[in-house]
Amino acid sequence: MVPECPNESVRSMETIWSAIHTHQFAVVAIIVVALIVIYFLFKNLIKLALLFLLIMVLTGGYFYLTAPKKSPEDLSRAIEQTQKHTAAIIDKSKAVYGKGREAVERGKELTDRVGKAIGGPPGRE
Repeated sequence: MVPECPNESVRSMETIWSAIHTHQFAVVAIIVVALIVIYFLFKNLIKLALLFLLIMVLTGGYFYLTAPKKSPEDLSRAIEQTQKHTAAIIDKSKAVYGKGREAVERGKELTDRVGKAIGGPPGRE
């Protein structure tokens, strides 16, 4: 028997521990399901990383086969261009996000004004 605890969180923690100890099959089943979900999530990430690595190896091989002396320069130039284009895309996406946020705010203001004009639900300012 568990002695009375003045703290409710301690009592609920003891309840959780006792449930874990009495229902071990359920705990094992939950852990197995969680591991399977994690496996499938990481499997897709690993596939994406391998695809990226394959693209990088093919690009490097192409540059090496076309001009073996210039391949380090070509690879560094390709990486720099990728970084520039990535930065440009990030800047554009920030601008689009800002415009979308402004549109949402204007939409909220408009619906609030329309709601006030119509006589919205009581208790709403």
